[in-house]
Amino acid sequence: MIINAVKATNVLKYAELDLQDLPEKGIIAISGENESGKSTIGETVCFALFGRTFSLGPDDLDKVLRWGEHHCAVTLDFTVDGVAYQLSRFLDRDGSHSARLSKADDIDNPIARGVSGVADRLFEILGYEFDEFVESFYLAQREITTPHPHSVAVKTMAGVAPLEYVAAGFEDEIAQFDEMTEELEAEAEALNQELEELDFQEGYLMQLEDGKNELEAEINANKSVVENLEAAADVYVQNQPLLKRALGKRGRARFWRFISFVLALIAGGAWFLLAKKPDMAQSQQLLQMLQQKLPNWQDAWIPYIGYAGIGFAVLMLLFWIRSAQHASRARTLADDSRVFSDALEKARAVTPFVGETASEKEEAASKPEPEFSEAGEEQMTIPAVDEPVRPEESAFAALLSKVDDVVADIAEVRTYVEAESHWLRSQINSKEEKFWALGQEVDRELERVRQVARLTEVTESLQQKIMEIQGKKEKRLKAIELLEGASGFVSSNFNRDIRDLVARTLPVFTQGRYEHLRIDPDLTVRVFSSDKRDFMDLDEVSSGTQRQIMLALRLALSEKLLTRRVHGDQFAFLDEPFAFFDEDRTRYALKALTGMSDKLSQIWIVAQVYPEGTDVEFALSLKCSRDLDRLSA
Repeated sequence: MIINAVKATNVLKYAELDLQDLPEKGIIAISGENESGKSTIGETVCFALFGRTFSLGPDDLDKVLRWGEHHCAVTLDFTVDGVAYQLSRFLDRDGSHSARLSKADDIDNPIARGVSGVADRLFEILGYEFDEFVESFYLAQREITTPHPHSVAVKTMAGVAPLEYVAAGFEDEIAQFDEMTEELEAEAEALNQELEELDFQEGYLMQLEDGKNELEAEINANKSVVENLEAAADVYVQNQPLLKRALGKRGRARFWRFISFVLALIAGGAWFLLAKKPDMAQSQQLLQMLQQKLPNWQDAWIPYIGYAGIGFAVLMLLFWIRSAQHASRARTLADDSRVFSDALEKARAVTPFVGETASEKEEAASKPEPEFSEAGEEQMTIPAVDEPVRPEESAFAALLSKVDDVVADIAEVRTYVEAESHWLRSQINSKEEKFWALGQEVDRELERVRQVARLTEVTESLQQKIMEIQGKKEKRLKAIELLEGASGFVSSNFNRDIRDLVARTLPVFTQGRYEHLRIDPDLTVRVFSSDKRDFMDLDEVSSGTQRQIMLALRLALSEKLLTRRVHGDQFAFLDEPFAFFDEDRTRYALKALTGMSDKLSQIWIVAQVYPEGTDVEFALSLKCSRDLDRLSA
C-alpha cells in the first residue's frame, strides 16, 4: 500500500490537513518542535485505515475530534498493487461513525460501506489488520522495544496465528467434551445408582415363572385328586348297597341251585331204577315205598318221575346261570369300588404345602398332629378349629385295608373323605394364594426387568457416547500436538528469517560493529560481539546501540510481513525512530533506510530535526509548527 494523498478536517491538532500528490518512493521527512503536530499525521493515517489510533482505543474515539469541534472527516487515497482506492471516514461527537471505500476511478460506487464492512474489505486488500500494522509498518512515538513473541501481530507475521487459532478451537472443543463427559458420567452414575436400588438378580424372573408354572400344575393336579377322590367315594357309597344286594341274590341262587341239583338227582335216580332196573331189590323197595305213600300209585306214572328229574335239572341250570350273573355283578361292583382305594392313595400322596419363608416353616412345624377317637371301628372326628386337620396315617391305613376288601362302612368313608377333601382344598387354597402372590411378584419382576433393560440400554448408550467423545478428544489432543509441532517449526523458520533480515541492516545501523544476532523462540535478542567473540545480552551494550538493533529488528518484521501478506509496494511510518540516536547514528540509519528494501518504498520519518551534512535526499519534507493548525503540501 502506497499513500497518495491525505485530506482531513478537525482531526486531533489540525483543523485542516491536506497532503496531495505524495511521492510513491523515498523518504517523506516530517520535522518540527514538540507538539507541532508531527505525530498527528501518522495517527490521522492510522485513524483513516482502522478507525482508531495507537494512542486512542475504540472507546476513546471522541478524543480524535479537534478540541471544540463537533465532527471530523478524513479521506485517504492509496494504491495497492497498481489499483487506486479512496477511503473516507466520518466521526461526530455523538459517536456516529461511518466509513466508505471506493475505487479511485469510480468514487460514486463504493465497494464497501460501514465500519465493519470497510474493515473486512480492507483486510482482503491490504493483507493485514491494526495489530500487524502497529507491530511492523507503524512505529508510533514510543520507545523501541523487542516485539512480544505472543502478540497476535507477531504470530500472524510468523504464520503461527492460524495454527494457534485452530489449536484454541480444539482446546475449546476439548473443554466442551470434558464438560459433556462429566455430565454424561454423572447421568450414568445416577442410572447405575437406580440399577443398584432395583436389586435386580439375573435369572430370578425365570425362577419365579418356573415356580409359578410348577405351582399351577400342582394346583391342577391337587384339584384332580380331590375330584377323583370324591367321585370314587361316591361310586363306593353307591356300589356298597348294590354289592350287598348282589351278594345276597348270588347266595340265594346258589342255595336253590343246590336244592334243584339234589331233587334232579333223586328224580333221575328213581326213574332210572324204576324204568331201567325194575328187577333190582332197590327198585322193588322204592316201588313199595311209593305204593305205600301213594295208594293210587300207577306204573304209568314212572315216566313222569323222569320228566320231574329233567325239570329239576333244568331248574338247577337256571339257578346256576342266575348265581353266575349275580357273582359277575358283585365282582364288577367290587372292582368299581376298589378304584376308591387308588384315589385314597393318590390323595394321601399329596404332601402338606409349606411356605418359602422361615416363619411359615416354623408355623407349619408348630401345628399339633390331629387326634382321632376310636369307638368300635376306627372313626375320625374333625376338631372344631378354623384350620382343617388331616386324618392320621393309621386311619388312612385302616380305611384302605377295608376298601380293598370292600367292607368299609359308608359313614366311615364319608367321614374320612370329608376330612381329607377339606384338608386338600385348604392346601389348594393356600397354593392358589401363593400362586397369585407369585403372579404379582412375576409382574413386579417383569416391570423390574423392563426398568433394568431400559436403564441398561440408556447406560450403554451413555457409555457409547462417552467413548465417542473420548475418541474425538484424543483426536483433537493429537491434532493439538501436531499443531504445536508445526507452530514450533514455523516459529523456528520465522526467527531464522528475521535473523537473516536483521543481518542485512544491522551492520549498516551499527557502522559494521555488529553483524549477527541470535533470536530465541521467545524473541529474546542477543548480539555477537567481535571483541568478546561471543553473544551478549542487550543490556551489555549501550542504549543507542540497543535502539539501533531494535529498529533493525522492527524493519525486519516489516519485510517479513511484506513477503508473507502484502501485495505490491508498502509504506512505513516511523515516528521519532532516532530519538536517542546521536547525529552519526542518525545519518547511518537514514542511509540504511533508503536502500533497505525495494518493496518498502515509501518511508515516513518523524524527527524534531535532521542532522546536517547527510547525503540522503528526501522525496518530500514537511515542516510542522506549533502555532499552525493547518498543513498542506
